[in-house]
Order: sequence, then C-alpha cells, then structure tokens
Amino acid sequence: MKNIRFDFTCSRQVPLYAHLCNQYLNYDALNISIGCDGQQDFGQHSYFIEAQGEQTQLEQLADAIAADFLISAWLIDSGIKVIDEPQGGKTLLPYSQSGSSPAIAPFCQQCYPLIGDNQSAKFGLLDLACPCCKGETQLTPAQKALTLSDIKAMAQGLLTQGPLTLAAADNLQISLTQFEQPLSERPQLLICNPNTLNAHFCLNDAQVLALSSIEKPLICARPTQGHDKLSAPLYDICFAYSRVILVLAEVLRQKGVDWVYIQGKHNRPKLTWVDGAWAQIASKDLGSTQAQTKHFIAPEPLREKVSLHGYQAQWQAAKRSRSHQGELSVALLAQSSEATHTANTFATNTGAANGEIEHAGTPHTSDTENHTIADAALFSALLNGKFTSHRQAKNAAVIYLSHTHASQIVTCDNKGDTELFFALPELPDNGYEIFHQLDSSPQKAVAQKFKSLFPDDYLKLLSLKLHGRRDNLQSLWAIAAILIGLNPQEETQSQEKLSDTLMAAAMRYHGANAPRIDYPLTKGEAHRSLNWCKTLGTVLSFRIAGNDDPSQLAFAMQDSLADYLSNWLEHIDLNIGVHNVALAGNELINETLSKRISLRLGKNFPLVVNRSLDLDGDNLAVGALYVKQRQLNAHD
Repeated sequence: MKNIRFDFTCSRQVPLYAHLCNQYLNYDALNISIGCDGQQDFGQHSYFIEAQGEQTQLEQLADAIAADFLISAWLIDSGIKVIDEPQGGKTLLPYSQSGSSPAIAPFCQQCYPLIGDNQSAKFGLLDLACPCCKGETQLTPAQKALTLSDIKAMAQGLLTQGPLTLAAADNLQISLTQFEQPLSERPQLLICNPNTLNAHFCLNDAQVLALSSIEKPLICARPTQGHDKLSAPLYDICFAYSRVILVLAEVLRQKGVDWVYIQGKHNRPKLTWVDGAWAQIASKDLGSTQAQTKHFIAPEPLREKVSLHGYQAQWQAAKRSRSHQGELSVALLAQSSEATHTANTFATNTGAANGEIEHAGTPHTSDTENHTIADAALFSALLNGKFTSHRQAKNAAVIYLSHTHASQIVTCDNKGDTELFFALPELPDNGYEIFHQLDSSPQKAVAQKFKSLFPDDYLKLLSLKLHGRRDNLQSLWAIAAILIGLNPQEETQSQEKLSDTLMAAAMRYHGANAPRIDYPLTKGEAHRSLNWCKTLGTVLSFRIAGNDDPSQLAFAMQDSLADYLSNWLEHIDLNIGVHNVALAGNELINETLSKRISLRLGKNFPLVVNRSLDLDGDNLAVGALYVKQRQLNAHD
C-alpha cells in the first residue's frame, strides 16, 4: 500500500480545481482526502488529492485525474509524490462563483466532446445536463431554445449575408471582415479552427495552452509575416468560450472558416505573460456580472474601504484574531463610472471616522508629483507573501507602466515611506510640436537629416495627433514607429496602431545584438524624468547611419529601456536597499519589453507580481487601502 499525493499549484484560485477535488471525495474505490494550501492567501494555491492504495488502483486514479483536471491558465506546476501520512481531510473546499448560477464553467472535459464535436450524436445539444460543471445552468431561456438547425442557419447567414449579431449571446457581433474599430481597440478574433492556429499566428507553447485553458482568455498575438488577410500588427484572439459559441465555431470550422472577427461584451479576461507566468490586465474586461468578488486574508490596512476606478476594496477584522489579520475583499462596482475613467479623475468615499475616503477628482495634469496610483500598485504587489503578516512594506520599488495612469517608478525605504523616483514626461500632442522640440534641441542635426532623407515619414510625423494621456510608453512608441519607417500607409495611423506596429516589429527580431538606444534621465526639482528628445534622436541617428531594419531598432528600444531600468534600480539599491521590485501596469501587455525587463532586472532583484490581482485594475483599489496619504489625492 502506498500513500500518493497529486498536487496542482496555481498562481490564483481556480474554482474548477476546488470543485473537482470535492468530487473526488466520492471516489469509492480508494480512501481519498483533499485540501488546498494557501486557500485564502494572496499568491500560490496548491490544490491536492491524497489516496492510499495498491499500484493498479492508484494508476487508475491517476488516469482519471489527468482526464478531469483540464489545463488552467493559472496552473504553474503539477506533480505526483509518495507521502508518509495524508495531510488533507474530508471537508469540502470553498470556491467563489460568478453570478447566481451553480455552474463552474460553461463546459468541461465531460460535456465538451458531446456538445462540441460534430461526430457526436449530441452535437449542438446546448442544454445537455452535465453532472460535473453544470454548464447548462448558465444558459438563458433564449439559449436553451436554440437548436443545431438554428445555429447552422446563423453560420449560413454569416457566410452569405455578412455580419451577425447573436441576440442569444450578449449581442456579440461576428463578422468575416474587420469591424470599424474604435481607435483605441485592437481587433479581436474568435478562433474556429485551432488546428490551423500556427498557420496564421506566431505563438509559443504557453500561449497555445492558455488559449485552450478553462479560462478561455484573450491573448495578444502577432500574425505570421506577410499574411494575406490579417493586416493589423497585433490581434487579441480567443477560443470558443460558451456553449453557443462552441457549437457555432465548430459549424463554421466545418465550412472552412478558421477565424472570425468579434466585437461586444464577451467578457474574456485579457492575460499577458509577465516574468514566467500569466497575469490578468484588468477585471473590468469581465463585466460586473462575470467578475467574482475576491476574498483574501490580509494584514490590517490604514483605511477600511476604498472605491477607486470602478473597483471597491474593503477590509474587516477577523473575529477572535490577535494577529491584526482580517478578510480583504475586492469587487468590480456594478456601475463602473466610465465617465470618470475618461476624464482621468476619480471619486472615492471619505469619512475619517471609519477610514473611508471621499475626494472628487481633478485632471491628471494638475499634480505631477502625485504617486498615489503607483504607491497602490506597489503595496498590492507586496501583499503577495511579502508583508502578509503585520510587518509593513519596506525596501522595495515598483515599476508601474500604464497608458491609463501616470507611468512611474516609486521607491519605499526602510521606514515604509514612499518617494517618486521617476515619471515619464508628457509628450506633445502633435507631430509639428514634436519635430519643433527635436529641432530646437541638441538633436537638431539628426532631425534635419531625417527631414531631407525621409521626406514621406517627415510628413507623416507632422500629421500625427496624440490623444488622451501622453505620459506613457504607448505615445513614445507611436512617434518612434513613424521615425523608423513603420507607417508605410499614406495616412498616419492612430497612436494605438502605431504602438502595436512597433511592438510587433520588436517581436519579429531574433538577432543576437541590437543597437543601444539612450534613455537619459532629466532631474526635476523633486523627481527624474526622461529626455525624450535624446531618446528619439538616438533612434534617428541609427536610421540615418543606414540601419534599415526597423524590427532591430524596435527591439533595441525595448531592450535598452529594460537595461536602463535595471541600472536605475541598482542606483536606488545603493541608496535605500531594494529587496523586491514589483511590476504592474497595462503596458506589460508588451511581450518583448516584459521579457527584457524580466531578463535584465531578474538577474539582480527578486521580481514580484501579485497574480491573484490585476496588473492595472482591482490591484489599485486593494493597494489604496495601504497608501499612507490620509486623503487620497485625485490623480490618474
């Protein structure tokens, strides 16, 4: 007789894994015990199933578990080991669910082959009852009423009459051709035929596994070079994620359709690969009906409740606890104030008596020294096992790169006090002013040579208009994309598309060496910023000198920035001692920059990413509970 333990280590809670562990308590052939290490902590959750039995019985159990435990995007390790004594028990594991339905997922390993395979006798039977995931309980009456014939008619309509709106699937719009996208949005594709994925996109194994995981996320992907139909630089892509979409995608696959454009509230989580594992950008992508309230055990904060940028975080002391620990919960507010997002302002509740905060926002330009958001990103990242007891956060720094809020580097000394070390500057909002500033700086000579050698690109620069926030990398990449010749179209593209073009070009580069681009610091009265004229001047000097490989220059900009970040952090380390460097912000969707930061900084500092929370969403509300300012100043 052997005691065996099956481990599934995840970077955040996975409700399906908790549910499957509970189901295995009913496995009659063996004496089973279950558990989860780190059940309510920030950071890793290790689900486990333990069993005692003979070799043959254990092998059968292993086969069953392998079939049942589908890949999760949050799974970071799994294994089987022999143990001396079981550590688990017979108590059911709790797990959070989205909405009021008892379903764990729309479909699972048991019902997927029946509903979604055209060779199955039950193909297209949307309301098929599944004892495992209970996915049928998520269906609306309209969805339950749909037959396979209805879905085949939809597919035929798409092929013959054009774009389709699925009234039975949250009014999702589907098209064979690209929608007129809002300027700020990347085109989104539903993959109908996973078998042809690599013919259309450049993907690594981790990305393919994530696409097929139970979470069915959106992943940013680059189309293959010179693709005849996919002309955008980058796409957000996903696999079928609901029973209706699953059957429709299979019908379309049978008709030779590999992918379709989608638009609307499909509530897919957007994930990005940061320092060796997946992280979610923002929970609000899920919509308030899909997003789950997250619950954690956390140290006592400085305030008990914060509403910030559409999220609400609150903390409640644990009963009969002397350790200053309590339950921290965070959720998407039902009426996310999109107007406040657009105006770069926020409102939070304040009352000194109970630690709630209230302050009406002002535009971001009014207070350049404010670093509340970056502070919040730092404190929420450090909750990941670094100060989960009552010890305060100290000797740390955060690199917060965002196109939604100010991109900053904030340090935290050995007393727990934060200081703004670096903030990206606000760039001019038009190409005329950008060129004028280059021409009025020590970069005048290269600016004039650029104008004479590349007159088309010079004219495209003059017609560039930057909108929204401009103190971010996205704006810098957009300008650089034009300067290195990545805008071959006659008209100047939007800043989001130009930025994507530069990121896609950097992803294409696989060389061993790249030029070094300067990112010199400027010293203001309080914090440092970037001499962006010098940065762009360096880029221009390489192009003028004959470097005609824009992908190499695009890569060089990412690699050099990561190198400079590493040097700046080493400088900070000499002054205050840096034990941890936190990474956060939605600019980490940039695959190349994320990899180079991980490579350059990871050699010298432990990098911290709190994967239980968003990179640029609910993490800010959670961290704001711990920010030292008595009143949270309005700042994005």
